[in-house]
Amino acid sequence: MKLTALAVENYKSYLEKQSVFVEHGFNIFLGGNNAGKTTMLEPLDIDTTIHIPHRSIKNLREFGTEPAGWSTMSITLEIEAYEMRDPQSRILKMPIPESWRERIHGHSNPVDGITQALTANSKVELVYSFGAGRHSLSTTSALGTNFIDSASTSSVLTLTLDAPDDRNLKYKDLNNMGGAFNGETIAMLKRLTNSFYRFSAHRRPAGRCAETPHPVVLAPDAANLAYCLNVLQSMDAHGHQILCEWINRIFPAVQWVQASPRPGNVFEIECLPLPPSARRPDLAVPLDKMGSGIGNVIAMLYVVLTARIPRVIAIDEPNSFLHPKALRELLQIFAVEGKIHQYLLTAHSADVLTAVVPSLVTTFEVNNGATVIQQVKGGELATIREELSDLGIRMTELHGRDRVLWVEGQTEELVLPNLLRSFCPEVAPGTATLRVEHTGTFEKKGVDPKEVAALYSRLTTSTALVPPMVAILLDRETRSKAECARLSKSSNSVLRFLDEPMLENYVLHPHAIVHALKSHGESPNASDVQHSLVELLSSSKGHVDGAKVLKSIFEKFTDARTEFKKTRDVPFMINWLLENEPDFLMPLKEFLRSLFNLPQKKLAN
Repeated sequence: MKLTALAVENYKSYLEKQSVFVEHGFNIFLGGNNAGKTTMLEPLDIDTTIHIPHRSIKNLREFGTEPAGWSTMSITLEIEAYEMRDPQSRILKMPIPESWRERIHGHSNPVDGITQALTANSKVELVYSFGAGRHSLSTTSALGTNFIDSASTSSVLTLTLDAPDDRNLKYKDLNNMGGAFNGETIAMLKRLTNSFYRFSAHRRPAGRCAETPHPVVLAPDAANLAYCLNVLQSMDAHGHQILCEWINRIFPAVQWVQASPRPGNVFEIECLPLPPSARRPDLAVPLDKMGSGIGNVIAMLYVVLTARIPRVIAIDEPNSFLHPKALRELLQIFAVEGKIHQYLLTAHSADVLTAVVPSLVTTFEVNNGATVIQQVKGGELATIREELSDLGIRMTELHGRDRVLWVEGQTEELVLPNLLRSFCPEVAPGTATLRVEHTGTFEKKGVDPKEVAALYSRLTTSTALVPPMVAILLDRETRSKAECARLSKSSNSVLRFLDEPMLENYVLHPHAIVHALKSHGESPNASDVQHSLVELLSSSKGHVDGAKVLKSIFEKFTDARTEFKKTRDVPFMINWLLENEPDFLMPLKEFLRSLFNLPQKKLAN
């Protein structure tokens, strides 16, 4: 199952229908206070009674009038057909268009057409809309689209299939389903939406609960967490150990978490500052006495650890209940250990953008009293810098960072965080990348590079809120190795220089260049680009100016229509190489790991 969209209409700050598309991985919601971020998560609660119509000058132009219409929400899911089946009977019932009645009844073998169509394409899109006690369901599959509404009393043509496993779908029957939303439809929707988990800054879940029928599957509201945790520590000691290790990474003061039985068939979660080997159960603190963030984190990590199918995990304002360092560790665990899940994170701060690689970023803004959204792909974050600045946010905020790496310019500031995540994951979450202004200062006559470097170093030591500096990373350009060594030594190794003359030299890969040109609507021949690249490199006489090489190729293969832009095209080519030809960036990988004094033996191919 995959969540693909959420929508809200005529509800709170939303007047016209606003849809948020959702992708796999991290989906970030950014916006100011009361901009509608949290409201866009409410469809995950599947509250069919919601009705708080929008109120603003847009729909209430005269004093004393009341808003018209119903509040409506919807969720869109992409599932496999077999996921609609009843888990006990393995029977699948799917509403289908009326046009199939004659096609099936008039066919000598009703299996033909049905099973062939669903076998060729078993994807089903479900759009479930609800609000003010009314709800509807649209299903789109290889058999067509069908719509049912709770307000309708007419019967619906329903296909019944045997679905013994996720590969075999066998025609069983075709009949009318009386009542659009009968118990079977509601049960199917409930099974699917039980995969939604929404966490807020409020104290949830409770630290105690009674025994529940399903001790392995966490309830959407995490109300049975204590019992689930008790079963985990009893039946899967290794898994429980992993869970505790994760919790300790996020909350160093908590070494162990356990759920102990209490009188009355009740279980209670406790946190210990020492491992079990210390044998100090007297130091255990009930979860209800801990901070509000830890219960949510335990529940989130339990889902990541135990879920065997993709889940939707929504976290509302994690900055409000987690320290920045704790949040980075949590998101790192999600990124590495919970890759199969979808994450929806709301935030005021752009810290979260530097902690993960987002799949999609959604900005929320109130315009004349109503929420308006804008979505940007994760790889196009540069285009939303202006929107973030309206919120008083910089993408490279330092609070909670462990270190700062100063770089040459804007392109390096954009590219280095992604390179560090790929090449130096040990230090990437805690490293902020900032660009140095006026790098030519280092070349001014009579200026001691050591003093200039000390100026930037003081920026990171004058306050505890600003982390220490790793280095100032500059292009080598036309400097000799001896000159670079002299400057580095004069600055106490604060100044460091790329092995290549400039960052552009690391992306001189013919296929990376071809794909960059294609991204601008050009259609270059790959062999021609490679031939031109070889000619330019061979004529460089020992010094390759990567920027000039790329500028020449762009001019030649676009007839000067598209100019090479470093801030736009280098990040594109770096990302393409990371995904398709990572070995080509091996020299850059080795250099960055040496910059952070990381062992080369840990390099991953």
